[in-house]
Amino acid sequence: MNIIKRLLRNTGPYKFLSWLRGKYLVDKAQFLRPSDFKEFGKGAKIDSNVVINRPDRVILKDRAQIRSGTIINSIGGLYIGENSGIGYHCTILTAEHKYFGAKSIPFDNVAYLKPVVIREFVWIGTNVMILPGVEIGEGAIIGIGSVITKDVPPLSIMLGNPAKIIYKRNKEHYYKCKQGGNFQSISVAQYEEKFFAASEKKFEEIIKELGI
Repeated sequence: MNIIKRLLRNTGPYKFLSWLRGKYLVDKAQFLRPSDFKEFGKGAKIDSNVVINRPDRVILKDRAQIRSGTIINSIGGLYIGENSGIGYHCTILTAEHKYFGAKSIPFDNVAYLKPVVIREFVWIGTNVMILPGVEIGEGAIIGIGSVITKDVPPLSIMLGNPAKIIYKRNKEHYYKCKQGGNFQSISVAQYEEKFFAASEKKFEEIIKELGI
């Protein structure tokens, strides 16, 4: 039997079945149910391939969403407000190792818990990293690839590593949309395509060549 296994191990079908089994085990380990969470709001949604090590310490309010590829270490606690969305392949950490005065190196077995709070109507772009103990204020937008190292004021648009405020949302427009119930989840079924004016002018010839 061992000889047969060794002979089959290098064949294409065996490798494919091994990969398929491994993928199944990973997907099974990552399968999250609403009952696993401290709170799972109405209309909240989590894509497949999202890793959350302690969903029992996570609160998802109504219509909060997390896109695929995101990894969350939620041992310190995570709160995501209503209508907030976390984009693809983000990382959220809610605890730190003890290294100052630690009993061993590079750190010891103490975990300092630092909850992360994401208020309502926050949009977090792809590949964002959020460090422990951060609060992201209502209506903020976190640009692609940003690293959030400190609290984000409400209605701020952040970008960079470490992220800095590059713009502020129009307060009157924001609250007009909010009061009017004009909400849009980050899972858009179909976009109305429009060129950004500056891009349309800059790439006019290429756009014509592309036939868009």
